Amino acid sequence: KTMIKRAMLMTAVTAILILAAQMAAAYTITTGSSYGPYQSGQGGEFTLQADHALQSILAGYVSGTTSDIKQQNPLSSTPQPGTFQSFCLEKDEHLYTGASYSVTISNQANGGGQNTNFGDPISIGTAYLYSHFNRGSLSGYQYGTESQRETSAAALQHAIWYLENEETYADAGGASNIFLNAVLTQFGSLENADDDSNGAYGIKVASLWVPGHEGDLSYARQDQLIATPIPAAVWLLASGLIGLTAFRRRPVNGSGC
Repeated sequence: KTMIKRAMLMTAVTAILILAAQMAAAYTITTGSSYGPYQSGQGGEFTLQADHALQSILAGYVSGTTSDIKQQNPLSSTPQPGTFQSFCLEKDEHLYTGASYSVTISNQANGGGQNTNFGDPISIGTAYLYSHFNRGSLSGYQYGTESQRETSAAALQHAIWYLENEETYADAGGASNIFLNAVLTQFGSLENADDDSNGAYGIKVASLWVPGHEGDLSYARQDQLIATPIPAAVWLLASGLIGLTAFRRRPVNGSGC
């Protein structure tokens, strides 16, 4: 049994390391002639074109609702395969239309935005909201009419900025922001919703860079949200890893936790 447990442990670790390597690899995202049909003012929704390699991890999006939307404004009925809808994390970082960016994927914004310059992990509240948005199931979000969707997008963007410590509660709309109320209900308090997500809900940061300068903060552009569902097999292996770790710890510290 011990040998089987060790084999399971090594397999789980290997699978997780492979996944981590995939997330760290550089992809490419391209912006169109506009930021997309549902973007107005500052912030998202942004319509971003993923390269072929990145498209393979966009299975969690809903075609025609949160992906495969044409990169133009006003809205076109012609689908554009490989696009996905996103929101930015930092108010002091920017991206530009008609540009291609190298992309790395992790659990945190690299520069950290207005509140820090040493990396800023996604909050659990942000991950929760975007995970429902990308599946087309975020309660109160108007996915239909273009003008109503822009209003919803602005409210969600401000909720994200608040949860990422980029603006104040009042600036985010306070109690009138339905998405802040949603995380308040889900997590019991806004303070709880501000905890680090650590990859929960499969939501990550797609950090955009000037090509050839990945990792150099002077060439960092905007940090965008992206849904990167972990394959079920890896979740099972990771669960096995956690279970084995717990099993091995119990005799040592006498605790059931």
